[in-house]
Amino acid sequence: MSALLEVEGLSKYFPILGGVLRREVGRVHAVDRVSFQVEQGQTLGLVGESGCGKSTVARALLRLYEPSAGSVRFKGRDFLALDRKQLKAARAEMQMIFQDPYASLNPRMSIGKILEEPFVLHRVGSREQRRAKVMNLLDRVGMRPDAYDRYPHEFSGGQRQRIGVARAIALEPDLVICDEAVSALDVSVQSQVLNLLRELQRELGLTYIFISHDLAVVRHISDRVAVMYLGRIVELADTDDLFAAPAHPYTQALLASLPVPDPSRRGSLLALEGDVPSPRNPPPGCHFHTRCKHAVDRCRSEPPELLQLRDRPSQQVACHLVHSGQLEPGAAGATTKG
Repeated sequence: MSALLEVEGLSKYFPILGGVLRREVGRVHAVDRVSFQVEQGQTLGLVGESGCGKSTVARALLRLYEPSAGSVRFKGRDFLALDRKQLKAARAEMQMIFQDPYASLNPRMSIGKILEEPFVLHRVGSREQRRAKVMNLLDRVGMRPDAYDRYPHEFSGGQRQRIGVARAIALEPDLVICDEAVSALDVSVQSQVLNLLRELQRELGLTYIFISHDLAVVRHISDRVAVMYLGRIVELADTDDLFAAPAHPYTQALLASLPVPDPSRRGSLLALEGDVPSPRNPPPGCHFHTRCKHAVDRCRSEPPELLQLRDRPSQQVACHLVHSGQLEPGAAGATTKG
């Protein structure tokens, strides 16, 4: 396998303007030096608390937000160096499924017009050919042909999200970014949409970046998982390795918070103290040190790098204590040596 997407040091800062002259008086550090790779045909799960920067990463990758720093290479090309015309062509190969199936579809357009729009924008086929392609898309995502002339308000949330999936795969992209694509749906409908996504991945060879705060969903669909906290990736690993032995204290706290469907077992909840710091003024050093009971002076002053574990080549962690051997990975919580 080769890396379809290579992200290095991606950052996105939003200026805070103040004063009569509306000058920049601060910055919101939404994404801070994020690096990862996505292999062809695989699914990378991106998880973390609300506000940690997951959706900003997605939009920066597609240049819906222009990144403040870093590099993005897609199929070996420098995606950030593309001009407007090149970017339009490249976006046919990178598509997004949005979180809200109610807001992401134009209520004034019929489903047929919504699904034809990608073909019109990229000048694909004649009117008759576009209609045939739309009918094929509807069938592929499990929708009836009569949906063509109907409008978004006539469908349920799950059906609207299927239409969103159909729009995303219309131009046969290589990469699809699913931004909380099932979080607004009922649990039973979530499973249907997830199964549809996996089926399309097998048929079309799609590569996914799957963004969610639901760890159970991410575990079900992802090959690898990246955990974000306050704009940074703190852990990146194969799914089975991450859930079996999370290394970073934040990842351990997230997994320990999952409900255990067995009344005879009592999970060990690792309660996090304090609130998430503001991205306007993130703490120095490790962003997590203000809530980590293991933090030492080095954590408060020196940002940890995302480095590979010596005995686990698939697992990368940004934690001084883990790499120094003072903190051991574990399923139920960290164990401090000494």
